[in-house]
Amino acid sequence: MNARSFTAARPAVRTLSFGSVVQNILFALVGKTRAVTTALFNRRQAHRLDHLSDRELSDIGLTREDLRHGFSMPLTKDPTVELARRARLNSYV
Repeated sequence: MNARSFTAARPAVRTLSFGSVVQNILFALVGKTRAVTTALFNRRQAHRLDHLSDRELSDIGLTREDLRHGFSMPLTKDPTVELARRARLNSYV
């Protein structure tokens, strides 16, 4: 095998330009920012559930303990995902 066939047999290595690296970083930051913003918005909306009576919460499959658990999650996590999961679990009981 000579040098020419060795280089031809190597797979092409894709290098990223500086611009594409910056673009990838910006896309990641925008995606994370959007996720955190959505989580904070949903957390604020979910706090409305705190004003419902126990009977109304029961109608949608939640308890006060479910609300406490959902709101004890970190601020960057969306509590509505956990509340929906718990409501589904409670509907099977």
